[in-house]
Amino acid sequence: MIYDCVFISDVHLGTDRCHAKKFLKFLSQLNTKKLVLVGDILDVQCMEKYNTHWRKIHTQCIHELVKIAKSGVEIIHIFGNHEAELRRYAGFTHRNYQTFDQYVYKTKNGKKYFCIHGDKCSEYSSGSWKQFMFNWGYEFITPLNIWTKKIFNFSLINFLKTTKRGRNYIHRYETDVAKYAAMKGKYDGVICGHIHVGNIRQIGDITYMCCGDFVDQCSAIVEKDGKFDLVNY
Repeated sequence: MIYDCVFISDVHLGTDRCHAKKFLKFLSQLNTKKLVLVGDILDVQCMEKYNTHWRKIHTQCIHELVKIAKSGVEIIHIFGNHEAELRRYAGFTHRNYQTFDQYVYKTKNGKKYFCIHGDKCSEYSSGSWKQFMFNWGYEFITPLNIWTKKIFNFSLINFLKTTKRGRNYIHRYETDVAKYAAMKGKYDGVICGHIHVGNIRQIGDITYMCCGDFVDQCSAIVEKDGKFDLVNY
């Protein structure tokens, strides 16, 4: 199917947590008029702070993105918190590649969707002590999670998301992002990333959509003629 738009987030190129092989395959099969990168495509933060490694397959993914752009696909890049050092370049445009801090996507039927990474919208993701503790815990668990996935094919992070505390955190984040979008203007929905949990659900008058990630879930939001779906790869 040729999509009108595809939304992806949280690829984290430059780290071992990135599922680069699946991402490369996804890009090579992509057929869309517009591609919106909803943040944390490049993990600048982890490469600088934790000295994670940029691998050859990550470069191949960049080559594939450039190939997509050269084919005429419009690429919108919204910077995420792991790309915070790049946010100073929001507003940069080169041919059909544009960068933003936030972006408004309009469908053929006239509906408007507020596109943000999501790290500035919740008490768990806006520079608070709760965000600091959550980020510290996530970075602590990630190396162990990579090991359990390789040895036992078991994702510790996905398991923690199914606990009562994990579900409460996800629910609170989704609610906060929907409220933030409603506060920003008259939008029909919000499309975000950051939390690594793909989902589409209605919260009041706002349709909440999260792309998921290419770390564990390997998912994307796709849109055709105003209809949105969450797909896994």
